[in-house]
Amino acid sequence: MKKWLVLIALFSCSAHAKWENYFPAKLADGVAIASHAGHGGFVVFKQDYAFASSVIYTGRLRPLTPAAEQVLSSFFGVDRDFPMLEKKYGNEVEVTEGGKSYWMAVSFDVLADMQKKLSSGQSFTAYVRLLGASGKKWIFLLDGFNSASRMP
Repeated sequence: MKKWLVLIALFSCSAHAKWENYFPAKLADGVAIASHAGHGGFVVFKQDYAFASSVIYTGRLRPLTPAAEQVLSSFFGVDRDFPMLEKKYGNEVEVTEGGKSYWMAVSFDVLADMQKKLSSGQSFTAYVRLLGASGKKWIFLLDGFNSASRMP
């Protein structure tokens, strides 16, 4: 039963997200909040660090890092080799904010949409969750984006 719930969550995560629940903030501020809360090493957050941030799309991709795989699997409550996890998430996309680079896990659906609608160097609103940290690397999940709107 638990695996079915995970599958439903994986497939509906970005499709039914409520963007109004994402707090307008910079990614750097989110990291600062989590850092001051005493998180470090390996941690998966139970509280919701969800942000709407104005960032710049670089167009760069890389496969999920082992750190991201570890945090994602713990966050969703599945084994790292769970087949649905690798069918839903396989890449990280790079964005920048204030000259600093951030890599975020992204679903194949959201990534395909980004590649159609965004150009390298374009500013957009990213709906992001800070899921945790592994090896002192912050792990973000890009749930969705809006290329038309700009954050204040």
